[in-house]
Amino acid sequence: MPRSPLAPILQLGLITPARPARPTMNTSPRLRSLWPLLCSAPALLLPTLAQAQSPAPAPAGRSLVALYDAPTITRRCTAELKATRTAIAAMEKGRDPARLLADFNRLQLRSASFGNPVYLLANVSPSKTVRDAAQACVEKLSPLSTELYQSVPLYRRVQALQPADAVDARYREELLENFEDSGASLPADKRARAKAISDELEVLGLAFQKAVNEDPSTVTITVAEAAGLPEAWLKERKRDAEGRLVLGMDYPTVVPFLTNASNEEARRKLWTMFQNQGGEANLQRLDRALKLRHELAQLHGQPDYATMVLKRRMAQTPQAVEDFLQGVRKALDAGELRELAELRAEKAAQLGLPLEQVQVQRWDTSFLQERLKRSRYAVDQEKLRAYFPTDASVAFAIRLAERLYGVRFVAAKVPVWHPEVRYYDVFEADGKTFVGSVYLDLFPREGKYNHAAAFGVVPGSSLAKLRPASVLVTNFNRQGLDHNELETLLHEFGHVLHGVFSQTRYADQAGTSVKRDFVEAPSQMFEEWARRPETLAVLAEVCKDCPRLSAEQLQQLDRARTFGRAMRYSRQWQYASYDMALHTGTPKPALATWVALEKSLPLGYVEGTRFPAGFGHLMGGYGAGYYGYLWSEVMALDMLSAFQGRLMDPAVGRRYRELILSRGGEVPPQAMVEAFLGRKPGTEAFFREIAGQR
Repeated sequence: MPRSPLAPILQLGLITPARPARPTMNTSPRLRSLWPLLCSAPALLLPTLAQAQSPAPAPAGRSLVALYDAPTITRRCTAELKATRTAIAAMEKGRDPARLLADFNRLQLRSASFGNPVYLLANVSPSKTVRDAAQACVEKLSPLSTELYQSVPLYRRVQALQPADAVDARYREELLENFEDSGASLPADKRARAKAISDELEVLGLAFQKAVNEDPSTVTITVAEAAGLPEAWLKERKRDAEGRLVLGMDYPTVVPFLTNASNEEARRKLWTMFQNQGGEANLQRLDRALKLRHELAQLHGQPDYATMVLKRRMAQTPQAVEDFLQGVRKALDAGELRELAELRAEKAAQLGLPLEQVQVQRWDTSFLQERLKRSRYAVDQEKLRAYFPTDASVAFAIRLAERLYGVRFVAAKVPVWHPEVRYYDVFEADGKTFVGSVYLDLFPREGKYNHAAAFGVVPGSSLAKLRPASVLVTNFNRQGLDHNELETLLHEFGHVLHGVFSQTRYADQAGTSVKRDFVEAPSQMFEEWARRPETLAVLAEVCKDCPRLSAEQLQQLDRARTFGRAMRYSRQWQYASYDMALHTGTPKPALATWVALEKSLPLGYVEGTRFPAGFGHLMGGYGAGYYGYLWSEVMALDMLSAFQGRLMDPAVGRRYRELILSRGGEVPPQAMVEAFLGRKPGTEAFFREIAGQR
């Protein structure tokens, strides 16, 4: 679907969803947060709001998130709808080709200035009234995207345009793709049907995510059933009148429980609830969306949805994706079976039963892997929280960015939607040249987006002299991060930096507005900075009192990280294969397709679960695109080689910022990576990684 300047959720553009949704606990967790730890926390060098404020007056080009109340959202929504349609009509009547691309840019920025904050509030506002009003407004605005790109007069104007340079030529090409994918080149009757389909898909996607965010399901267990969980975790959980623990589906609850709870039945109950997130209604929404996408592809003369969308991505064709996934599967088979055998042996030893009487269940995998990591490598993820206090970890991420990319983060006091949200102005190292704005909203709360994501609320544009603003949204443990969560922090912070460092001429190409199968690459690469001794040493610069990991501990941590690698990648392969199965050929029932796939795999399918009901990626821009997480990692690991083991080399970092992060979608990903590496990108590093040979 086209990357649109008008629909705030935009299938391809202004929000980058969390890296794999972490819908099951068979993959390592990736989601968490920030806010000063209490008085007993280690002393940090990160300035508090009272200690370091952005210089007054506010930097030129700074754009803040508008904090609308519900009545204002409702009132302005109607006005914005009318004003945008008026602007489109004026563009249709325009006669000056020299102004056309600038007019599109103004339209993008106009829409973003209202629609993006509203979409953000729909996902993070503490007020359900505001969230509901924002959701209703996003639904009301969503048809504008198709209206714009179905405009035949505008389509013809763009066709006739003679671009002034390579940047204009690429923007023109992308606009034409948007028009064609929306149906501007179709006969009137098919064009009308394409619009109706696109509008309904927008509404379905919003409703799907809302059902996940606001799922009220809980599991009640006794304190005894939570044996294995640390005291700090127990203290933070809700209790019922009888003192039992009431567990919801936020990640600081689910991940530690499935990793540490020794009671298998309790793990099964929580895991099963988590697998049913979103409910039956979401399965119906997904099935409806699959039928609509197939019909849309047929209107465009394509055999299926995957064929239609992949022609706009690096992979180009479903066959290329299928070949890639087959290569991944082949590389993982032996390793996955070996790892499962190790888990089975561990479970048998714990239960004191013969091996043939023991089966590993899906709710066992995180728990058993953690036990083996502790026994083999002396790595306890819960104990690692003492080494990575949440606030210190955020300061660490910021310091890495400052050192590597030559910038400076300065805390500033601005209006925010929740007291725990922080704001930073980002400057060049000289402290004078303003780069962009960063918000951090890091802890779970009721009704909030419940994974991790970078929301690009203001797309930068050099033409408009507007600097970008990004919001990091996570659901972290307030007491500290385990190592998996530290990787998540850097991953999502990488998306934020991709947005903030953008220097593109046009807003519609800013930041993470790149091809879907490349968008994860910069963030996946940045995860490596959470693993190396020379980069983790930077933590000492921002937290003098934090305990230090010894060289031996770091070595053991790296070994523990690679343990279970085949199973983690296999799960990603499963998500990608499932996604492609749904979007190639004729539409298939979402749940039945998932069940058949799971039954073909070693761990099998658990009756009564409906994972697809909570698989937000399928409804949030990753339809026929989940393979992109693996495809992007090919690029990420190849780009990492340019640092040649010197991850804190500022010369390479600034070159990377200039050639990759600042260019957004102005340059095709293949060309960007080739320019950065000085050669064509390859797959060798990726396949060494998944085979455990790096």
